[in-house]
Amino acid sequence: MSNTIIDSNGVERFLGNLIPTKSLAPGWVEYGSVPNAPLVPRSKWPELIGADTGPGDPHLQYVHDQDGIGMCNCSATCSAMERSRSRQGLEFVAISGGDLYQRISGGVDRGSMLEDGLSVSMKTGVASVAVVPYLDWRGENPGASQDRTRFRVLTDEAFLCPTFDHCMSAVFSGFDLISGVMWYSNYEPDGEGWLPLVGSGQAGGHAVHGYKPTLRNGIYGIWHKNSWQTRWGLNGMCVFHERMYSGPVGGWWAVRQVVTEEGDVPAPVGTV
Repeated sequence: MSNTIIDSNGVERFLGNLIPTKSLAPGWVEYGSVPNAPLVPRSKWPELIGADTGPGDPHLQYVHDQDGIGMCNCSATCSAMERSRSRQGLEFVAISGGDLYQRISGGVDRGSMLEDGLSVSMKTGVASVAVVPYLDWRGENPGASQDRTRFRVLTDEAFLCPTFDHCMSAVFSGFDLISGVMWYSNYEPDGEGWLPLVGSGQAGGHAVHGYKPTLRNGIYGIWHKNSWQTRWGLNGMCVFHERMYSGPVGGWWAVRQVVTEEGDVPAPVGTV
């Protein structure tokens, strides 16, 4: 699988989400198997989506830029952590995708697996951009180890989502998604942000941060924030429709809470 594709506009796009070479490591808890991660019946989806089907969200601060590096997985993970902090009422802190990529890429710009990125984010955390510049992935930075302890995904609030129904239930319940999909060269959003229903052309594994459910013409989807600057899509956003939730690229994970700088874990707001 290539780490780059040429999109339908002739622009080179850097990807980097790798197909797992082995079964997932044991210990991942499936969404829906515990009370704090409830499955939401499809019969309730329309009323929960309501009239607000656009990309707007008060907890999104900025669009990341992986800038030619195959760190889409790390960009998606850090973006999900940032939004989780915001929903917990915490001050915005930019979290370094480069710091995460440095530890899961093996020192080579070859991409990474979703499972590895989230596992490290829970175990040791990710440094802030103030300590490790966002694209600095080639070596250890002074102070990074200590800074990482301040920004960790809470283990009890991270789940594996095996299907689209699990993913939709998660975003309804206030979780952010780290979504891995097969990305095709014709994947350019239409005027409403939706990606094509059928992928064609070159393909590679890509990871994007999902945050909000939506519905159009009877088709459900989830808004995602990409890591290709605001010039792409609807100010950097797009909709993954239900048909995209298949393929051998690592699946989907839901996260909802992160540990604060002081070690506290405030509850998020706005969950069902």
